[in-house]
Amino acid sequence: GEIELVMDAPTTSDVNALDLNKLCLFDALKIPNMKKSEFMYENMPWNTTIRRFILNINTLKYKIEDFPRNWNPLDTNVEFPFVNPAHLGKDYSFSYFQSWQMSTDTMDLMKYDVCKKTTSAEWHEDHKMVMEPVFAANPKPTCEDDGVVMAPVYDNSKGTTELIVWDAKDLKVLARFDNTVKVPLTIHGWWFSD
Repeated sequence: GEIELVMDAPTTSDVNALDLNKLCLFDALKIPNMKKSEFMYENMPWNTTIRRFILNINTLKYKIEDFPRNWNPLDTNVEFPFVNPAHLGKDYSFSYFQSWQMSTDTMDLMKYDVCKKTTSAEWHEDHKMVMEPVFAANPKPTCEDDGVVMAPVYDNSKGTTELIVWDAKDLKVLARFDNTVKVPLTIHGWWFSD
């Protein structure tokens, strides 16, 4: 039989037309440019979409499917997709994202239903910046989103970081844990059940 590789990933909505001779994305990440927020906002292709790449490993033919950008505001950059690890390599319905709203410089949490092609839940608190979310399943799950989503959350008004745990179904906060250490923004994380 044929094997397909499917990956849903956030990418710039105009990635096929992006002229890398005009702007190298890594130039925007150089320290002098990162210190100028107006440079980052004006020169980076922030408007991302969720894109599914389907590659047939036997024929090497591929298909690209873009999901609707139905989140608000439209300049939101969705990053760090995370699905229930028990569904990796299998059909799944939900992916959890950090959503970075460039106009307000906030980072929220978003749950996206890839089957219905719509945002199914969001979490936002003023001055809070969600870092990379991870999913931890209920040890005896009854459905795909039976579990919790966890992420460090930076408060840019206080300069503090806490770990927040959300119900994976509706993104309601279940617990908050203070962190005695300031964790920098966009730190990566992973959940190990052992």
